[in-house]
Amino acid sequence: MITFDGGNVDFQDSGSGPAVLFIPGSFSTPAAWRPMQKLLPACYRLSATSLCGYGATEETRSIGDLEMTHEVQVIERVAGEIGQPLHLVGHSFGGTVALATALAGRINVLSLAVFEANPLELIREQGSQEAFDEVHRMSQAFETAYHEGELDAAGRIIDFWGGEGVFAAMPEAVRDYCRKTAYANVLDWRSAFAFHATKKDYAQLKMPVLLVRGSNACSAMAHITDALDDSLPDVRAAVVEGANHFLITSHANDCAGLLADFLARVEGQ
Repeated sequence: MITFDGGNVDFQDSGSGPAVLFIPGSFSTPAAWRPMQKLLPACYRLSATSLCGYGATEETRSIGDLEMTHEVQVIERVAGEIGQPLHLVGHSFGGTVALATALAGRINVLSLAVFEANPLELIREQGSQEAFDEVHRMSQAFETAYHEGELDAAGRIIDFWGGEGVFAAMPEAVRDYCRKTAYANVLDWRSAFAFHATKKDYAQLKMPVLLVRGSNACSAMAHITDALDDSLPDVRAAVVEGANHFLITSHANDCAGLLADFLARVEGQ
């Protein structure tokens, strides 16, 4: 854990070599990456953190202050602890934060690997206002359900991205963590809708990017991935067959293989 100005940021670190920083998504902590990390070659320094309101990272956002800079500052603080340059790896909202960090341009990012990253503005820019509106309605219904005390409101989000029944099939400890951190996800959605990076912005990212989604991704995710594929200048896209939004755990072997090959190419190994 890193302490700054009386606050805390989650930090886990192991190994030596080129630095790879893993950013989990909503409802998650560095534990989400362990199935993949244990399959990677032992030639990297593997670090991980949690986003605002998850793990040991304190919540710094409020309803009146939801800028993506809160999340980017978490990554920048961890990068300062690790040293630079580094590779960023993100899943879901963590992938969006990885992209936002690269766009901010304040740390030296060697490469980006994003697994079902979800910068929402790209749904609309890719030409599907209907899909964008569907996502917005779903997020509002989730927030309303949370404030009305619906015990498993978080399941609305999990099943939206992963498919019907995914939340119910999760271990009880995981579902309970989702329940306990549901308000952080309310803020995640508001932060995501307030983040307006466009395809033109992503076209300015010159580092290599690995762009991965599952073959069973929802339509919103497919629109987002297509938009990123269209705009990023140095992108390697991949689809993991049979996988949904939670591919980094359900298909850890496939995802680790893609990441290991990508990092080796970037590092010139």
